[in-house]
Amino acid sequence: MITKRQLGYLFIVMGLFVMAGALAANYIGGRDAGFGPFQKIGLAGGVVIILLAIPLIRLGNRPA
Repeated sequence: MITKRQLGYLFIVMGLFVMAGALAANYIGGRDAGFGPFQKIGLAGGVVIILLAIPLIRLGNRPA
């Protein structure tokens, strides 16, 4: 059974992957135009996912 704390950590990892993907898209694309709108949305989405995960970690080891 997965706990709320484990689910919170999983969401943090997912948020970091989203942010890393948004940053890596700039290097893969090879353009020097800076961040595009989808990259900004990806970074903001990653931050939102991480911020939503923090209360889950604080809830402890109760089942999710």
